[in-house]
Amino acid sequence: MANSDELLTASAFPMTIAAVWNQRCRQTPQHTFLIQNKQRYSYEDVNQLSEEAGNLLNAYGLVSGDVVAIQLATNVTAIQLFIACFKRGLTILPLNPHLDDEETSSLIKKMAPTVIITKSDGRNSLSFNNQLLNDYNKHIVRLGQTDLQIMTDEHHQTKTIVGNSPAVILCTSGTTGAAKGVMLTNQNILYSELQFNRIYGIQDSDVQVLPSGLYHALGFHHGLISTILAGSTLVLIEHYSPDTLKRAINDYGCTYLVTVPTVIFDIFEWSTRPKSLRFIISGGAPLGYELLRTAWKLAVPVYNIYGLTECVPFVCTSPAYYQMKEGQLTGGYPIDGMSVAILNNQHQKITQTNQEGRIMAKGPVVFSGYYHDQERTDQVLSPDGWLDTGDIGHWNADHALEVDGRSKDIIIRGGENIPAYVVERELQQYPNIKEAAAVGIKDKRLGELIGAFVVLSDPNISVTLQQVKQFLAEHNVVKKIWPERLIIVDKLPKTSSGKAKKRVLIAFLKSHPSSFYRPMHLSSGDDGWGVTSMDA
Repeated sequence: MANSDELLTASAFPMTIAAVWNQRCRQTPQHTFLIQNKQRYSYEDVNQLSEEAGNLLNAYGLVSGDVVAIQLATNVTAIQLFIACFKRGLTILPLNPHLDDEETSSLIKKMAPTVIITKSDGRNSLSFNNQLLNDYNKHIVRLGQTDLQIMTDEHHQTKTIVGNSPAVILCTSGTTGAAKGVMLTNQNILYSELQFNRIYGIQDSDVQVLPSGLYHALGFHHGLISTILAGSTLVLIEHYSPDTLKRAINDYGCTYLVTVPTVIFDIFEWSTRPKSLRFIISGGAPLGYELLRTAWKLAVPVYNIYGLTECVPFVCTSPAYYQMKEGQLTGGYPIDGMSVAILNNQHQKITQTNQEGRIMAKGPVVFSGYYHDQERTDQVLSPDGWLDTGDIGHWNADHALEVDGRSKDIIIRGGENIPAYVVERELQQYPNIKEAAAVGIKDKRLGELIGAFVVLSDPNISVTLQQVKQFLAEHNVVKKIWPERLIIVDKLPKTSSGKAKKRVLIAFLKSHPSSFYRPMHLSSGDDGWGVTSMDA
Protein backbone atom coordinates (compact mmCIF):
# COMPACT_ATOMS: atom_id res chain seq x y z
CA MET A 1 0.00 0.00 0.00
CA ALA A 2 1.35 3.41 -0.94
CA ASN A 3 2.51 5.71 1.80
CA SER A 4 0.60 9.00 1.91
CA ASP A 5 3.86 10.94 2.23
CA GLU A 6 4.75 9.82 -1.29
CA LEU A 7 1.54 11.28 -2.74
CA LEU A 8 1.82 14.97 -2.02
CA THR A 9 2.12 15.91 -5.68
CA ALA A 10 0.92 14.31 -8.86
CA SER A 11 4.53 14.18 -10.08
CA ALA A 12 5.19 11.57 -7.40
CA PHE A 13 3.93 9.00 -9.93
CA PRO A 14 4.31 10.26 -13.50
CA MET A 15 2.70 7.05 -14.76
CA THR A 16 -0.19 6.43 -17.09
CA ILE A 17 -3.12 4.08 -16.64
CA ALA A 18 -1.67 2.01 -19.47
CA ALA A 19 1.62 1.62 -17.58
CA VAL A 20 -0.23 0.67 -14.38
CA TRP A 21 -2.25 -1.89 -16.35
CA ASN A 22 0.85 -3.44 -17.91
CA GLN A 23 2.52 -3.64 -14.52
CA ARG A 24 -0.57 -5.28 -13.03
CA CYS A 25 -0.65 -7.92 -15.77
CA ARG A 26 3.01 -8.74 -15.12
CA GLN A 27 2.55 -8.98 -11.35
CA THR A 28 -0.70 -10.96 -11.03
CA PRO A 29 -1.67 -12.25 -14.50
CA GLN A 30 -3.77 -15.17 -13.25
CA HIS A 31 -5.65 -13.33 -10.50
CA THR A 32 -9.37 -12.88 -11.24
CA PHE A 33 -10.03 -9.36 -12.50
CA LEU A 34 -13.64 -9.46 -13.73
CA ILE A 35 -16.69 -11.62 -13.07
CA GLN A 36 -19.77 -11.37 -15.25
CA ASN A 37 -22.65 -13.83 -15.63
CA LYS A 38 -20.74 -16.49 -13.64
CA GLN A 39 -17.73 -16.27 -15.96
CA ARG A 40 -14.36 -15.29 -14.52
CA TYR A 41 -11.67 -13.36 -16.41
CA SER A 42 -8.10 -13.08 -15.16
CA TYR A 43 -5.98 -10.00 -15.74
CA GLU A 44 -4.20 -11.90 -18.53
CA ASP A 45 -7.55 -12.89 -20.08
CA VAL A 46 -8.70 -9.28 -20.22
CA ASN A 47 -5.33 -8.18 -21.55
CA GLN A 48 -5.74 -10.58 -24.47
CA LEU A 49 -9.28 -9.31 -25.05
CA SER A 50 -7.98 -5.74 -25.07
CA GLU A 51 -5.53 -6.71 -27.84
CA GLU A 52 -8.47 -7.92 -29.93
CA ALA A 53 -10.24 -4.62 -29.29
CA GLY A 54 -7.04 -2.77 -30.19
CA ASN A 55 -6.85 -4.53 -33.54
CA LEU A 56 -10.40 -3.33 -34.22
CA LEU A 57 -9.50 0.27 -33.31
CA ASN A 58 -6.34 0.16 -35.44
CA ALA A 59 -8.48 -0.26 -38.55
CA TYR A 60 -9.82 3.29 -38.18
CA GLY A 61 -6.50 5.16 -38.23
CA LEU A 62 -6.87 6.67 -34.77
CA VAL A 63 -4.01 8.66 -33.27
CA SER A 64 -3.20 9.68 -29.69
CA GLY A 65 -5.59 12.40 -28.54
CA ASP A 66 -8.54 11.27 -30.70
CA VAL A 67 -11.80 10.96 -28.77
CA VAL A 68 -13.58 7.61 -28.80
CA ALA A 69 -17.18 7.70 -27.54
CA ILE A 70 -18.30 4.39 -26.02
CA GLN A 71 -21.96 3.89 -25.15
CA LEU A 72 -22.23 0.46 -23.57
CA ALA A 73 -23.62 -1.06 -20.40
CA THR A 74 -21.29 -2.19 -17.63
CA ASN A 75 -19.76 -5.30 -19.19
CA VAL A 76 -16.54 -6.99 -20.24
CA THR A 77 -16.79 -5.64 -23.80
CA ALA A 78 -16.77 -2.05 -22.55
CA ILE A 79 -13.74 -2.67 -20.33
CA GLN A 80 -11.70 -4.38 -23.05
CA LEU A 81 -12.35 -1.35 -25.28
CA PHE A 82 -11.39 1.03 -22.46
CA ILE A 83 -8.07 -0.73 -21.89
CA ALA A 84 -7.35 -0.82 -25.63
CA CYS A 85 -7.87 2.98 -25.68
CA PHE A 86 -5.58 3.46 -22.65
CA LYS A 87 -2.80 1.55 -24.43
CA ARG A 88 -3.07 3.78 -27.51
CA GLY A 89 -3.32 7.13 -25.74
CA LEU A 90 -6.88 7.63 -26.99
CA THR A 91 -9.30 9.73 -24.98
CA ILE A 92 -12.37 7.80 -23.82
CA LEU A 93 -15.78 9.48 -23.77
CA PRO A 94 -18.05 7.04 -21.88
CA LEU A 95 -21.73 7.75 -22.49
CA ASN A 96 -24.76 6.72 -20.47
CA PRO A 97 -26.75 4.09 -22.47
CA HIS A 98 -29.95 5.63 -21.13
CA LEU A 99 -29.50 9.14 -22.54
CA ASP A 100 -32.58 10.47 -24.30
CA ASP A 101 -32.42 11.73 -27.90
CA GLU A 102 -32.02 15.38 -26.90
CA GLU A 103 -29.16 14.65 -24.49
CA THR A 104 -27.46 12.38 -27.03
CA SER A 105 -27.67 14.94 -29.84
CA SER A 106 -26.35 17.71 -27.61
CA LEU A 107 -23.37 15.68 -26.43
CA ILE A 108 -22.34 14.36 -29.85
CA LYS A 109 -22.60 17.82 -31.39
CA LYS A 110 -20.49 19.35 -28.63
CA MET A 111 -17.87 16.60 -28.18
CA ALA A 112 -17.52 15.66 -31.88
CA PRO A 113 -15.86 12.29 -31.23
CA THR A 114 -13.74 10.73 -33.96
CA VAL A 115 -15.34 7.33 -33.42
CA ILE A 116 -18.57 6.25 -31.73
CA ILE A 117 -18.99 2.68 -30.49
CA THR A 118 -22.27 1.21 -29.27
CA LYS A 119 -24.22 -2.03 -29.49
CA SER A 120 -26.12 -2.68 -32.69
CA ASP A 121 -29.24 -4.07 -31.01
CA GLY A 122 -31.10 -0.75 -30.73
CA ARG A 123 -31.02 -0.68 -26.91
CA ASN A 124 -28.89 2.47 -26.74
CA SER A 125 -29.82 5.94 -27.95
CA LEU A 126 -26.85 6.07 -30.34
CA SER A 127 -27.82 2.82 -32.06
CA PHE A 128 -31.09 4.35 -33.27
CA ASN A 129 -31.28 6.25 -36.56
CA ASN A 130 -30.35 9.57 -35.04
CA GLN A 131 -30.44 12.34 -37.66
CA LEU A 132 -27.41 14.05 -36.13
CA LEU A 133 -25.31 10.96 -36.89
CA ASN A 134 -25.80 11.29 -40.66
CA ASP A 135 -22.29 12.75 -40.88
CA TYR A 136 -20.91 9.47 -39.54
CA ASN A 137 -20.30 6.32 -41.55
CA LYS A 138 -21.82 3.30 -39.83
CA HIS A 139 -20.27 -0.17 -39.67
CA ILE A 140 -21.47 -3.33 -37.96
CA VAL A 141 -18.54 -5.35 -36.57
CA ARG A 142 -18.20 -8.29 -34.22
CA LEU A 143 -15.95 -8.16 -31.15
CA GLY A 144 -15.89 -11.55 -29.45
CA GLN A 145 -19.55 -12.51 -29.04
CA THR A 146 -20.85 -8.94 -29.29
CA ASP A 147 -22.14 -7.15 -32.38
CA LEU A 148 -21.12 -3.50 -32.29
CA GLN A 149 -22.11 -0.49 -34.34
CA ILE A 150 -19.09 1.71 -35.04
CA MET A 151 -19.55 5.18 -36.48
CA THR A 152 -16.66 7.18 -37.94
CA ASP A 153 -16.37 10.80 -39.05
CA GLU A 154 -14.23 10.92 -42.18
CA HIS A 155 -13.94 14.72 -42.02
CA HIS A 156 -12.74 14.76 -38.41
CA GLN A 157 -9.48 16.46 -37.57
CA THR A 158 -7.79 15.85 -34.23
CA LYS A 159 -8.00 19.04 -32.17
CA THR A 160 -4.96 20.10 -30.20
CA ILE A 161 -5.41 20.24 -26.44
CA VAL A 162 -3.04 22.42 -24.43
CA GLY A 163 -1.11 20.24 -21.96
CA ASN A 164 -1.61 16.50 -21.51
CA SER A 165 -4.41 14.89 -23.49
CA PRO A 166 -7.13 13.70 -21.13
CA ALA A 167 -7.38 9.98 -20.47
CA VAL A 168 -11.14 10.32 -20.16
CA ILE A 169 -13.89 12.88 -20.63
CA LEU A 170 -16.68 12.27 -18.13
CA CYS A 171 -19.98 14.05 -18.64
CA THR A 172 -21.50 15.83 -15.68
CA SER A 173 -24.97 14.76 -14.71
CA GLY A 174 -26.68 18.05 -15.47
CA THR A 175 -29.41 18.33 -12.79
CA THR A 176 -30.47 21.81 -13.87
CA GLY A 177 -28.80 22.36 -17.24
CA ALA A 178 -26.81 20.93 -20.10
CA ALA A 179 -24.06 18.41 -19.34
CA LYS A 180 -20.40 19.37 -19.66
CA GLY A 181 -17.41 17.25 -20.68
CA VAL A 182 -14.91 17.06 -17.80
CA MET A 183 -11.32 16.40 -18.96
CA LEU A 184 -9.34 14.22 -16.54
CA THR A 185 -5.70 13.28 -17.03
CA ASN A 186 -4.00 10.00 -16.15
CA GLN A 187 -2.49 11.71 -13.11
CA ASN A 188 -5.84 13.12 -11.92
CA ILE A 189 -7.33 9.64 -11.95
CA LEU A 190 -4.40 7.68 -10.53
CA TYR A 191 -3.79 10.12 -7.68
CA SER A 192 -7.45 9.94 -6.69
CA GLU A 193 -7.57 6.15 -6.63
CA LEU A 194 -4.24 5.60 -4.88
CA GLN A 195 -5.60 7.75 -2.07
CA PHE A 196 -9.00 6.07 -2.19
CA ASN A 197 -7.45 2.60 -1.85
CA ARG A 198 -5.19 3.76 0.98
CA ILE A 199 -7.97 5.35 3.04
CA TYR A 200 -10.34 2.38 2.75
CA GLY A 201 -7.69 -0.33 2.83
CA ILE A 202 -8.58 -1.92 -0.53
CA GLN A 203 -6.48 -5.07 -0.99
CA ASP A 204 -6.03 -7.69 -3.72
CA SER A 205 -8.28 -10.05 -1.74
CA ASP A 206 -11.25 -7.66 -2.00
CA VAL A 207 -14.19 -8.34 -4.30
CA GLN A 208 -16.15 -5.24 -5.33
CA VAL A 209 -19.58 -5.41 -6.94
CA LEU A 210 -20.32 -2.59 -9.39
CA PRO A 211 -23.94 -1.45 -9.77
CA SER A 212 -22.85 1.89 -11.27
CA GLY A 213 -22.16 2.67 -14.92
CA LEU A 214 -18.64 3.16 -16.26
CA TYR A 215 -19.73 6.57 -17.57
CA HIS A 216 -19.79 7.87 -13.98
CA ALA A 217 -16.87 8.47 -11.62
CA LEU A 218 -18.24 5.89 -9.16
CA GLY A 219 -17.86 3.23 -11.84
CA PHE A 220 -14.87 4.53 -13.79
CA HIS A 221 -12.64 5.71 -10.92
CA HIS A 222 -13.71 3.69 -7.88
CA GLY A 223 -14.77 0.64 -9.84
CA LEU A 224 -12.38 0.09 -12.74
CA ILE A 225 -9.21 2.04 -11.86
CA SER A 226 -9.26 1.33 -8.12
CA THR A 227 -9.54 -2.40 -8.84
CA ILE A 228 -6.61 -2.37 -11.27
CA LEU A 229 -4.40 -0.52 -8.78
CA ALA A 230 -5.27 -2.94 -5.96
CA GLY A 231 -5.10 -6.05 -8.13
CA SER A 232 -8.51 -7.03 -6.76
CA THR A 233 -11.69 -8.40 -8.36
CA LEU A 234 -14.64 -6.53 -9.87
CA VAL A 235 -18.10 -8.09 -10.29
CA LEU A 236 -20.03 -6.47 -13.15
CA ILE A 237 -23.79 -5.90 -13.15
CA GLU A 238 -24.92 -5.08 -16.66
CA HIS A 239 -28.51 -4.19 -15.76
CA TYR A 240 -29.16 -3.22 -12.15
CA SER A 241 -31.94 -4.57 -9.98
CA PRO A 242 -31.95 -5.16 -6.21
CA ASP A 243 -32.31 -8.91 -6.73
CA THR A 244 -29.40 -9.01 -9.19
CA LEU A 245 -27.22 -7.12 -6.72
CA LYS A 246 -28.15 -9.43 -3.87
CA ARG A 247 -27.35 -12.55 -5.90
CA ALA A 248 -23.99 -11.12 -6.98
CA ILE A 249 -22.93 -10.28 -3.41
CA ASN A 250 -23.95 -13.70 -2.10
CA ASP A 251 -22.63 -15.75 -5.05
CA TYR A 252 -19.20 -14.13 -5.24
CA GLY A 253 -18.59 -13.11 -1.63
CA CYS A 254 -18.39 -9.39 -2.43
CA THR A 255 -16.67 -7.44 0.34
CA TYR A 256 -17.73 -3.89 -0.52
CA LEU A 257 -19.37 -1.62 -3.09
CA VAL A 258 -19.28 2.06 -4.04
CA THR A 259 -22.71 3.37 -4.91
CA VAL A 260 -25.43 6.00 -4.39
CA PRO A 261 -27.87 6.24 -1.46
CA THR A 262 -30.75 4.81 -3.51
CA VAL A 263 -28.94 1.47 -3.89
CA ILE A 264 -28.02 1.48 -0.19
CA PHE A 265 -31.71 1.80 0.67
CA ASP A 266 -32.34 -1.28 -1.51
CA ILE A 267 -29.68 -3.26 0.39
CA PHE A 268 -31.07 -2.30 3.79
CA GLU A 269 -34.51 -3.57 2.80
CA TRP A 270 -33.13 -7.12 2.57
CA SER A 271 -34.10 -9.34 5.48
CA THR A 272 -30.52 -10.41 6.20
CA ARG A 273 -27.13 -8.75 5.81
CA PRO A 274 -24.78 -10.49 3.34
CA LYS A 275 -22.08 -12.07 5.50
CA SER A 276 -19.20 -11.11 3.20
CA LEU A 277 -20.10 -7.40 2.97
CA ARG A 278 -17.63 -5.40 5.09
CA PHE A 279 -18.65 -1.85 4.21
CA ILE A 280 -20.33 0.44 1.68
CA ILE A 281 -18.94 3.69 0.28
CA SER A 282 -21.52 6.29 -0.74
CA GLY A 283 -21.07 9.14 -3.20
CA GLY A 284 -22.93 11.18 -5.78
CA ALA A 285 -25.72 12.43 -3.50
CA PRO A 286 -26.14 13.43 0.16
CA LEU A 287 -26.62 10.76 2.83
CA GLY A 288 -29.75 11.07 4.95
CA TYR A 289 -29.66 10.48 8.69
CA GLU A 290 -32.32 7.78 8.49
CA LEU A 291 -29.99 5.78 6.27
CA LEU A 292 -27.03 6.41 8.59
CA ARG A 293 -29.02 5.29 11.64
CA THR A 294 -30.03 2.11 9.83
CA ALA A 295 -26.44 1.43 8.77
CA TRP A 296 -25.18 1.70 12.35
CA LYS A 297 -28.01 -0.51 13.64
CA LEU A 298 -27.22 -3.20 11.04
CA ALA A 299 -23.45 -2.88 11.62
CA VAL A 300 -22.81 -2.13 7.96
CA PRO A 301 -20.49 0.89 7.87
CA VAL A 302 -21.44 3.47 5.22
CA TYR A 303 -18.55 5.83 4.51
CA ASN A 304 -19.26 9.09 2.71
CA ILE A 305 -17.06 10.48 -0.06
CA TYR A 306 -17.45 13.97 -1.48
CA GLY A 307 -16.31 15.27 -4.80
CA LEU A 308 -17.47 16.41 -8.19
CA THR A 309 -16.86 14.93 -11.60
CA GLU A 310 -14.35 17.78 -11.84
CA CYS A 311 -12.59 16.66 -8.64
CA VAL A 312 -13.00 12.96 -7.76
CA PRO A 313 -13.16 12.71 -4.65
CA PHE A 314 -11.31 15.17 -2.44
CA VAL A 315 -12.98 14.64 0.94
CA CYS A 316 -13.54 11.26 2.61
CA THR A 317 -15.08 9.95 5.82
CA SER A 318 -12.37 7.66 7.14
CA PRO A 319 -13.27 4.42 8.97
CA ALA A 320 -11.67 5.81 12.15
CA TYR A 321 -13.75 9.01 12.07
CA TYR A 322 -16.88 6.97 11.32
CA GLN A 323 -16.34 4.83 14.41
CA MET A 324 -15.54 7.85 16.56
CA LYS A 325 -18.89 9.44 15.67
CA GLU A 326 -20.78 6.12 15.85
CA GLY A 327 -21.77 6.42 12.22
CA GLN A 328 -23.90 9.55 12.63
CA LEU A 329 -21.97 11.83 10.32
CA THR A 330 -21.56 12.90 6.73
CA GLY A 331 -18.42 14.98 7.22
CA GLY A 332 -14.89 14.14 6.22
CA TYR A 333 -11.36 15.43 5.76
CA PRO A 334 -9.44 16.34 2.57
CA ILE A 335 -7.27 13.62 1.09
CA ASP A 336 -3.50 14.16 1.25
CA GLY A 337 -2.26 16.78 -1.17
CA MET A 338 -5.63 18.54 -1.53
CA SER A 339 -6.36 22.03 -0.19
CA VAL A 340 -9.94 22.91 0.73
CA ALA A 341 -11.26 26.35 1.66
CA ILE A 342 -14.69 27.75 2.53
CA LEU A 343 -15.27 31.33 1.42
CA ASN A 344 -17.86 33.87 2.56
CA ASN A 345 -19.62 36.36 0.28
CA GLN A 346 -16.58 38.65 0.51
CA HIS A 347 -14.34 35.82 -0.77
CA GLN A 348 -12.62 35.57 2.61
CA LYS A 349 -11.69 32.23 4.12
CA ILE A 350 -13.97 30.95 6.89
CA THR A 351 -12.09 29.20 9.67
CA GLN A 352 -14.80 29.18 12.35
CA THR A 353 -17.06 26.16 12.78
CA ASN A 354 -20.73 26.06 11.72
CA GLN A 355 -20.48 29.03 9.34
CA GLU A 356 -21.63 28.29 5.82
CA GLY A 357 -19.75 29.36 2.74
CA ARG A 358 -18.73 28.32 -0.74
CA ILE A 359 -16.47 25.25 -1.00
CA MET A 360 -13.24 25.65 -3.00
CA ALA A 361 -10.70 22.91 -3.81
CA LYS A 362 -7.17 22.83 -5.20
CA GLY A 363 -4.76 19.99 -5.86
CA PRO A 364 -3.79 17.04 -8.05
CA VAL A 365 -7.28 15.60 -8.58
CA VAL A 366 -8.76 18.86 -9.95
CA PHE A 367 -9.68 18.57 -13.62
CA SER A 368 -7.92 20.38 -16.44
CA GLY A 369 -11.03 21.98 -17.95
CA TYR A 370 -14.27 21.42 -19.86
CA TYR A 371 -13.85 19.96 -23.32
CA HIS A 372 -14.49 22.56 -26.05
CA ASP A 373 -15.74 25.06 -23.46
CA GLN A 374 -13.11 27.51 -22.25
CA GLU A 375 -15.71 30.04 -21.13
CA ARG A 376 -17.31 27.69 -18.61
CA THR A 377 -13.87 26.45 -17.55
CA ASP A 378 -12.84 30.02 -16.68
CA GLN A 379 -16.03 30.45 -14.64
CA VAL A 380 -15.09 27.69 -12.17
CA LEU A 381 -11.30 27.26 -12.40
CA SER A 382 -9.00 30.11 -11.37
CA PRO A 383 -5.59 30.70 -13.02
CA ASP A 384 -3.87 29.44 -9.86
CA GLY A 385 -5.85 26.18 -9.83
CA TRP A 386 -8.70 26.76 -7.35
CA LEU A 387 -11.95 25.03 -8.32
CA ASP A 388 -15.23 26.68 -7.33
CA THR A 389 -17.35 23.61 -6.57
CA GLY A 390 -20.64 25.51 -6.56
CA ASP A 391 -21.47 23.79 -3.26
CA ILE A 392 -22.17 25.29 0.14
CA GLY A 393 -20.62 23.75 3.25
CA HIS A 394 -19.23 24.37 6.71
CA TRP A 395 -16.58 23.11 9.13
CA ASN A 396 -18.20 21.05 11.88
CA ALA A 397 -17.12 20.91 15.53
CA ASP A 398 -14.31 18.50 14.57
CA HIS A 399 -13.26 20.82 11.75
CA ALA A 400 -14.36 18.22 9.23
CA LEU A 401 -16.10 19.43 6.08
CA GLU A 402 -19.88 19.08 5.96
CA VAL A 403 -21.55 19.67 2.59
CA ASP A 404 -24.90 21.46 2.85
CA GLY A 405 -26.07 21.77 -0.76
CA ARG A 406 -25.76 23.52 -4.10
CA SER A 407 -25.33 27.29 -4.03
CA LYS A 408 -27.47 27.79 -7.15
CA ASP A 409 -30.36 25.63 -5.93
CA ILE A 410 -32.36 28.52 -4.51
CA ILE A 411 -36.10 29.18 -4.10
CA ILE A 412 -36.86 32.91 -4.17
CA ARG A 413 -39.97 33.44 -2.05
CA GLY A 414 -41.16 36.96 -1.41
CA GLY A 415 -37.74 38.34 -2.35
CA GLU A 416 -35.92 36.07 0.13
CA ASN A 417 -33.46 33.42 -1.02
CA ILE A 418 -34.24 30.02 0.51
CA PRO A 419 -31.70 27.25 -0.15
CA ALA A 420 -33.51 24.11 -1.31
CA TYR A 421 -31.13 21.90 0.67
CA VAL A 422 -32.26 23.52 3.93
CA VAL A 423 -35.89 22.59 3.19
CA GLU A 424 -34.85 19.07 2.20
CA ARG A 425 -32.70 18.62 5.30
CA GLU A 426 -35.58 19.48 7.63
CA LEU A 427 -38.09 17.35 5.73
CA GLN A 428 -35.85 14.31 6.00
CA GLN A 429 -36.07 14.54 9.78
CA TYR A 430 -39.77 13.60 9.52
CA PRO A 431 -40.07 9.94 10.62
CA ASN A 432 -41.75 8.64 7.45
CA ILE A 433 -39.95 10.73 4.80
CA LYS A 434 -37.08 8.84 3.18
CA GLU A 435 -36.13 11.34 0.45
CA ALA A 436 -37.09 14.91 -0.36
CA ALA A 437 -36.53 17.35 -3.20
CA ALA A 438 -37.58 20.98 -2.86
CA VAL A 439 -38.35 23.19 -5.87
CA GLY A 440 -39.82 26.62 -6.51
CA ILE A 441 -43.43 26.83 -7.75
CA LYS A 442 -44.27 29.99 -9.67
CA ASP A 443 -46.63 32.32 -7.78
CA LYS A 444 -47.97 35.71 -8.87
CA ARG A 445 -47.76 37.26 -5.43
CA LEU A 446 -44.62 35.79 -3.87
CA GLY A 447 -42.67 34.91 -6.99
CA GLU A 448 -42.20 31.31 -5.86
CA LEU A 449 -43.74 28.98 -3.31
CA ILE A 450 -41.91 26.07 -1.72
CA GLY A 451 -42.90 22.77 -3.28
CA ALA A 452 -41.67 19.44 -1.92
CA PHE A 453 -41.57 16.09 -3.66
CA VAL A 454 -41.14 13.34 -1.06
CA VAL A 455 -40.62 9.57 -1.05
CA LEU A 456 -42.05 7.77 1.99
CA SER A 457 -40.25 5.14 4.02
CA ASP A 458 -43.53 3.27 4.46
CA PRO A 459 -46.05 4.07 1.70
CA ASN A 460 -48.82 2.48 3.75
CA ILE A 461 -48.61 5.25 6.35
CA SER A 462 -50.06 8.48 5.02
CA VAL A 463 -48.32 11.83 5.29
CA THR A 464 -50.14 15.12 4.85
CA LEU A 465 -48.88 18.65 4.41
CA GLN A 466 -50.54 19.63 7.69
CA GLN A 467 -48.76 16.81 9.54
CA VAL A 468 -45.43 17.93 8.12
CA LYS A 469 -46.02 21.53 9.12
CA GLN A 470 -47.00 20.47 12.64
CA PHE A 471 -43.81 18.41 12.93
CA LEU A 472 -41.66 21.32 11.76
CA ALA A 473 -43.37 23.66 14.22
CA GLU A 474 -42.80 21.24 17.12
CA HIS A 475 -39.11 21.07 16.20
CA ASN A 476 -38.78 24.89 16.07
CA VAL A 477 -38.03 25.04 12.36
CA VAL A 478 -38.48 28.60 11.09
CA LYS A 479 -41.73 29.01 9.19
CA LYS A 480 -40.16 30.57 6.09
CA ILE A 481 -38.78 27.18 5.02
CA TRP A 482 -41.98 25.19 5.53
CA PRO A 483 -43.24 23.58 2.30
CA GLU A 484 -46.48 24.95 0.88
CA ARG A 485 -47.18 22.12 -1.55
CA LEU A 486 -46.52 18.41 -0.95
CA ILE A 487 -46.29 15.85 -3.75
CA ILE A 488 -45.77 12.22 -2.71
CA VAL A 489 -43.98 10.08 -5.27
CA ASP A 490 -42.84 6.46 -5.37
CA LYS A 491 -39.39 7.55 -6.50
CA LEU A 492 -37.60 10.74 -7.51
CA PRO A 493 -36.26 11.20 -11.04
CA LYS A 494 -32.50 11.03 -10.69
CA THR A 495 -29.28 11.52 -12.55
CA SER A 496 -26.76 8.71 -12.87
CA SER A 497 -25.06 10.01 -9.71
CA GLY A 498 -28.22 9.78 -7.64
CA LYS A 499 -29.10 13.48 -7.52
CA ALA A 500 -32.71 14.56 -7.99
CA LYS A 501 -33.42 16.01 -11.44
CA LYS A 502 -34.91 19.34 -10.39
CA ARG A 503 -35.59 20.39 -13.99
CA VAL A 504 -37.78 17.29 -14.47
CA LEU A 505 -39.72 18.06 -11.29
CA ILE A 506 -40.27 21.67 -12.31
CA ALA A 507 -41.37 20.63 -15.80
CA PHE A 508 -43.83 18.17 -14.28
CA LEU A 509 -45.41 20.85 -12.10
CA LYS A 510 -45.84 23.09 -15.13
CA SER A 511 -47.67 20.35 -17.01
CA HIS A 512 -49.72 19.17 -14.01
CA PRO A 513 -51.07 22.35 -12.37
CA SER A 514 -53.61 20.38 -10.32
CA SER A 515 -50.72 18.98 -8.28
CA PHE A 516 -50.30 22.45 -6.75
CA TYR A 517 -53.52 22.12 -4.80
CA ARG A 518 -53.82 18.49 -3.70
CA PRO A 519 -51.49 15.70 -2.56
CA MET A 520 -50.50 13.36 -5.38
CA HIS A 521 -48.97 9.91 -5.66
CA LEU A 522 -46.85 9.43 -8.76
CA SER A 523 -45.06 6.34 -9.96
CA SER A 524 -42.82 5.70 -12.91
CA GLY A 525 -40.97 2.73 -14.33
CA ASP A 526 -38.04 4.96 -15.20
CA ASP A 527 -35.67 6.33 -12.56
CA GLY A 528 -35.09 9.47 -14.62
CA TRP A 529 -38.79 10.09 -15.36
CA GLY A 530 -37.81 10.40 -18.99
CA VAL A 531 -38.65 7.11 -20.72
CA THR A 532 -42.02 5.90 -19.50
CA SER A 533 -45.17 7.92 -18.96
CA MET A 534 -46.70 8.72 -15.58
CA ASP A 535 -50.30 8.74 -14.52
CA ALA A 536 -51.28 11.03 -11.71
